[in-house]
Amino acid sequence: MRELEGEGRPLPLNVRFVVIGTPELAAEFCSRFGAAGRCVADHEKRSYAAIGLEDYALWKLPFDAALKKRRRENKAAGFSQNWRATRMENAAQLPGAAIFDRDGVARWLHRGTHPGDLPPMREMLEKARELALDGGLVL
Repeated sequence: MRELEGEGRPLPLNVRFVVIGTPELAAEFCSRFGAAGRCVADHEKRSYAAIGLEDYALWKLPFDAALKKRRRENKAAGFSQNWRATRMENAAQLPGAAIFDRDGVARWLHRGTHPGDLPPMREMLEKARELALDGGLVL
């Protein structure tokens, strides 16, 4: 969401972020990024399992070219991993993104292949608009 700050357009979507951790930890984490109230705590990673997100093989970290590229992009944009706040049992959880309709049906799903593999927010919003135009999503 930080990518779209300052655009001034209200989003016609209900955007939520699923965060590994207790409700208290999720609230604290999300408040640091101006997303308080948008985060859903999932301490047991049930939502991750439900949409088929797997763990990353941590031995790949030094060799994964796509991950290294994403890290460089994030660093250039001013973002970095806070390893002090990262629990090792959660560090391997691969990211994902989904667009659900009002009935809870997944209309689009992205399963990350490395820890930094999430599409840009702009791309996800465009996908939601495309689904809405095709009648697959009611905004």
